[in-house]
Amino acid sequence: MINLIYIRAAIRERTGRELTLEAVRDYLLQEKLITPAEAADKDLIFRGYDEFFDTDEASTKIESIEYLIEKEASDEDE
Repeated sequence: MINLIYIRAAIRERTGRELTLEAVRDYLLQEKLITPAEAADKDLIFRGYDEFFDTDEASTKIESIEYLIEKEASDEDE
């Protein structure tokens, strides 16, 4: 697994240059650190989580489950 974001961060830390993910991929290919097949993989460049989730909001939905719990006769008197 090739993490272009991590590699780009390492390049930025070392050189101070901010590269696009495409440029990082191209440099890796040019230096023969990845194969042409790896460079052509559409999933090599992170596109976000949009295709997997409806929103990018990090939240959860809490729903009541009271309707699933059966009340016993003794519970109703209390």
